[in-house]
Amino acid sequence: MNPTFHKIPGEFFIRIEGSFESAHYLYSYFPDGSDEPIHGHSWQVELFIAAKNAGCSDNGISFDFLDLKIELYQCLEKIDHCLINQLEDFKNVNPTAENIARWFYNKLLSVADKKKGVIKEIRVHEGPHAYASFIPFSS
Repeated sequence: MNPTFHKIPGEFFIRIEGSFESAHYLYSYFPDGSDEPIHGHSWQVELFIAAKNAGCSDNGISFDFLDLKIELYQCLEKIDHCLINQLEDFKNVNPTAENIARWFYNKLLSVADKKKGVIKEIRVHEGPHAYASFIPFSS
């Protein structure tokens, strides 16, 4: 074993997750232009963050995710147990898993930036077998 293993270079990703229960429907979903019926999901959100310097500090922490975790939970409270279409941010936006992932990115970006982190990916699961993944081109 390398006694200086803690100095091996590389990039770390920190993962934070949360969940919420909400309903939505998609606008103009069917070929005739009609909306999808209202239905609910047990959603899960996964957030992958890296430090802007891509490594670890001398104390072995790449990114202290506590503040971002708090902000994620505040976002989850806003979207939990509601009809997502009725949220102000989704009044004119189709509430697809893709757009919900972008919504989380938009809400969390300033906290990640302030803490010198980079959001690498956000996954929004509609259930156990399907998710949309948003990977920003730049943050």
